Amino acid sequence: MKKIAVLILAFSCCVCEEVPVIKNNGNDRHCPGSTSCSDICSLTSLSQTLGAVGEKVANMAEKITLLEAKLLNTEKEVLELRSLTGGKPKVAFSATLRESGSGDIGPFTTNTPLKYKKVFSNIGNGYNPSTGIFTAIVSGTYFFRFSMFNNLNSTPNSVVSLMKNAERLVSVWDTSGSDGNDMGSNAVVIALQVGDNVYVDLQANRRVYDDGMNYNSFSGFLLFTA
Repeated sequence: MKKIAVLILAFSCCVCEEVPVIKNNGNDRHCPGSTSCSDICSLTSLSQTLGAVGEKVANMAEKITLLEAKLLNTEKEVLELRSLTGGKPKVAFSATLRESGSGDIGPFTTNTPLKYKKVFSNIGNGYNPSTGIFTAIVSGTYFFRFSMFNNLNSTPNSVVSLMKNAERLVSVWDTSGSDGNDMGSNAVVIALQVGDNVYVDLQANRRVYDDGMNYNSFSGFLLFTA
């Protein structure tokens, strides 16, 4: 607003650089520097400036109206989300490895996150079945559990670990024995910050088996916010 006021003042103080010429019986004479000549020039310039300023103000008012409408819609959406969740975030998921079929998963040449593709629930959309990774969407304390069924070869060769980012938390393994129908599970309660990743890691050169019985699962949920 200060810039607009200065602009108006500058134009209101200007004088016409060209002095009008008056024709009288073929003899040209200049307007004798009268107040009316300079006033007309100043008023014309001021009128043009005010018109331009008025147009800019009208455009700004229109933009402000649009922004107010968007803000109102955003506030409504926030209220709707709060009404749906009771003002408290809800995060929970549960999935198993195979959508269909049966057989071993692995081995891979490097440690690889297991992709639990058959999703039973994914409240809050924190779990990504394309990557097998859960990403915290709210800071708080979480519970996670996973189960593992070893491969059906004569010699078991299964090692999986629950990871938080690059940190190994807990593991389940079976790499010896004559039977091929062993399984186990493990669980943790951990604090997460927004953006932390949790996933089940299959160690390099290891494998697990699954089929329609859904032996291998990965689940987690938010206990309470930080």
